[in-house]
Order: sequence, then C-alpha cells, then structure tokens
Amino acid sequence: MAWNKFIPANEITDKVTNATVLFAEEFGTYLGKDEGDFKKLTTSQLRKFFGEVKRQQMNGWDETAFALLKPKLAYAKGRANINKKRNQINKIDDFYTVIVAAIDLVLKSPDKKKAFDNFTQVFEAIVAYHKAAEEQK
Repeated sequence: MAWNKFIPANEITDKVTNATVLFAEEFGTYLGKDEGDFKKLTTSQLRKFFGEVKRQQMNGWDETAFALLKPKLAYAKGRANINKKRNQINKIDDFYTVIVAAIDLVLKSPDKKKAFDNFTQVFEAIVAYHKAAEEQK
C-alpha cells in the first residue's frame, strides 16, 4: 500500500493541532515498518534529514536554506531507489512526497517563519512515531 495522505495545509500555515498529531502517528508508524514489498524508511535516512531541519531551526529562519531541503531529499530518494531490490518499494518515496508538499506550504505561506516552526514540530512528531514503530518490531 502506498501512502496517499498529506499534512493538512492549515496545520503548517496556521497552527498545529491534534489532527496533526494523529497524522504524525499514522505516518510515522507507516514509515517505520516493513510491509511486504514496501520497505521502511531507515532511521539513518530519517535522521539525516531531521538533523538538517534541526540545524536550520537553531540557525534561524533562512528561506534559501529551507528551499534547498527539497534537492537534498530528492538526492536521498534517488540514492535509496538505486540500491533497492526488484519489486521493492522504498517508503522514502512516500516520505519525499509528503515532506516536499509540506515544504511547499511553508514557502507559500504569508508567515514563513511561523509555518517553518509548525513544520518543525510536525516533523519532530513524525520522527518520534517512526522511532516508536521501529522499537515495536
């Protein structure tokens, strides 16, 4: 099964609510488990990207640096797909689709700094639920 949901736009541009916590739980859990031919997003893949987001948060809002997360994520996706076995689908593809859509929401928001802060909170929740799912194996 491929992922087909996105972070609700108002949760990025306005404020984070319980709807996003529920989304993060579902998405993080999905990313953290192998399901047949759908191979989980590895901790290493997730941590590299999360580390960059946290660095940007510590350095303060920088629109250019934030926009450049998209090609970094595309590189990670391409690299993972080169190494995959036949008939396997890496969940990094789903992660890429959801996170790039969220990045676009931040970049189109009238209050980009606030949207970035919300994005960071949502991303932290996804990482937490991913870790919890991995621990359950």
